Amino acid sequence: MEKSLFKNEGRFFKANLHNHTTISDGQNTPEEIKQYYMAQRYNIVAYSDHDIMVPHPELTDENFLALTAFEYEFAEKKDPENPWTPFDRCYHTVVIAPVENCTYYPWANPDYAWGNARKYIQDYYKGSYSHEYDVENINNLIKDAHEHGFIVTYCHPHWSLQTYPDYCGIEDVDFVETYNSGSYLGGWSKDASEQVYDDFLCLGKHCYPTASDDGHSPKDYCWGATYIKAPALEYGTIIDAMKQGDVYASWGPEIYDITYDPESKKVAVECSAAREIFFNTERRYAKRFFKENGAQVYRAEFDIADYIDETIRYHKESTAVFHLTVVDEGGRKALSRGYFVDELLSL
Repeated sequence: MEKSLFKNEGRFFKANLHNHTTISDGQNTPEEIKQYYMAQRYNIVAYSDHDIMVPHPELTDENFLALTAFEYEFAEKKDPENPWTPFDRCYHTVVIAPVENCTYYPWANPDYAWGNARKYIQDYYKGSYSHEYDVENINNLIKDAHEHGFIVTYCHPHWSLQTYPDYCGIEDVDFVETYNSGSYLGGWSKDASEQVYDDFLCLGKHCYPTASDDGHSPKDYCWGATYIKAPALEYGTIIDAMKQGDVYASWGPEIYDITYDPESKKVAVECSAAREIFFNTERRYAKRFFKENGAQVYRAEFDIADYIDETIRYHKESTAVFHLTVVDEGGRKALSRGYFVDELLSL
């Protein structure tokens, strides 16, 4: 009997989990951002202005949810007299609060706020934590954030000049950006790629993909989306769904369901019109589904009995992982999260 790999009942809510406004360096107000995104069927925006966490409960209604968030950066300083050069590597993270009117600020240091953000610093932002470029700093931020219920995303690795040695030591991050429209449209083509997310999965890291806009101006808006399946459009309900991974990322097609049949050991995916669908794993095992006549695909089924058997024989169920990639006619993708084999065996 097929069982959905999405744990929640309910529906998919369309979210942009990385966005900027006039509160930091964006071109539009929070209210204008809401209007842009609602016009394109988005239900959720994380207002993640740089270095400042400003709640927007006034924007939330029955059809729209404003998530409280902020973006932090840990940057190199190759030239002490120049605050920013094209050669400086950086870690960027979006941190989403567990409650709407949050008054805890992880890894705070108001000295790092810049631009318009300095106008919004409040008493509870006090702190002296270092934001120097060091993987231990980002790991300490993640630890502090998790201890207080926050969700952390690792952002636009290509724009940030990140390579494998830079990010392989990041621990316990919740989401990895597989698409960032601000970066991609600006020319950083690899910020529309699942490679970094695949690396995290192959390292045994339990995290989820996100496709976001990082919107600073209207040209960046409404390209990427993270679909979150939840029973209701309520702050706590959405946060819970994100934490348990009832999500997929897309900059094009939609995924309607992913199922697994423990008896036949088959994984199936239902989606919007696609050119091809891939089954990707952490080893030399992959499958591609398409139709020879070029017809559109709306469902694919993968028999993975041999993959399961190989795992039990040679591997560890807790580190064997797969994810699905749906590709539409334009080459745009939707990515499932990684599913570890021990999850399947528990169904």
